[in-house]
Amino acid sequence: MKVAFLLPQYDNDPIGGFKVVYEYANHLSRKGHEVAIVYPRRLKRLASSHIHETPRSRLLRYKAELMRILKKPKISWFSLDSKIKLIIVPDLEARYIPDADAVFATAWQTSQYVNDYPPEKGAKFYLVQDFAPWLANQSELELTWLMPLKKIAISSWIAELTLQAGAPREDVTVIPSAVDHGRFRVINNILERPQRIIMLYSSQPYKRSQLGLSVLLRCKETVPNLEVSLFGPIRRRPKELPAWVEYHGGVSESQLIRLYNAAAIYLCSSAAEGFALPPAEAMACGCAVATTDCGGNRDYARNEETALISDPDDFESLVSNTLRLLSDEELRVKIALAGRERMMDFTWEKSSQQLTEFIRYNL
Repeated sequence: MKVAFLLPQYDNDPIGGFKVVYEYANHLSRKGHEVAIVYPRRLKRLASSHIHETPRSRLLRYKAELMRILKKPKISWFSLDSKIKLIIVPDLEARYIPDADAVFATAWQTSQYVNDYPPEKGAKFYLVQDFAPWLANQSELELTWLMPLKKIAISSWIAELTLQAGAPREDVTVIPSAVDHGRFRVINNILERPQRIIMLYSSQPYKRSQLGLSVLLRCKETVPNLEVSLFGPIRRRPKELPAWVEYHGGVSESQLIRLYNAAAIYLCSSAAEGFALPPAEAMACGCAVATTDCGGNRDYARNEETALISDPDDFESLVSNTLRLLSDEELRVKIALAGRERMMDFTWEKSSQQLTEFIRYNL
């Protein structure tokens, strides 16, 4: 098959939604399918919609608009199969898009374009990764879910939101995101981990990194020898971090795997996540997870079994759960082992096979 994935902009920094697309692209390409990933320099149809932008998304848009002189995009943080075509186009209007058997919108910004494409661009699919209100206006986002595109939700929670908005059940299937267990694996013995917590530190409001930092400060009061590692897309160390907190910016995947394996606990303070890849990857690397109930993690995070889960707005519970994992070694190991075992059910091989079958069924 010929398959085209449309991303909303070009960016060479790690982005979870892009990573999902790249994983699928790799697996399809390695199975012999022709895969193209298309990046627009700008999205003309959204020119009046920038009121929904965060500072980071605005920066990404400006970067994309400066890509006019770039002939070939470069993705240095993810290893893409060499046979995949990376294409930068002026806009996502049909005349710039290669003909294919299947074409994928991968974000709400690209769905309207795909919806309007003529048949020669391929059967129309929508990889639904977005949620409201942090990534788009809710009514605007839900309208994209009602378009007659075959939708693949990256988690059960996203599928529920899509169906609640009125999307026909026959148009929605769940294919969960996954983990590459050949890369994200236990290297350091789970039983011998230091009292170290790792957390993603991001400026995105829905990640609520400041809340997570407040949890870490409270834990430090109770556990003076606590060690903390933060990682994030910003390469320069944020000024607001305490001196005792390590920060690793713009890490490679191999560095991230080492950081996960050097920690005993992963802390997630997000208000909402489409799937929540970092805690899933940390689980696969042997971390016990203390997390908020952020929606997309419900497929793999089960309270008191594979993770300790708090209500998103219950700060004290998140502190308490994190301290439980720090103080109760038997509980930490139990949660870590169960979490790792649970994540073995989530493989890109399985999800890619489901995606391939879903495409073929709808051609």
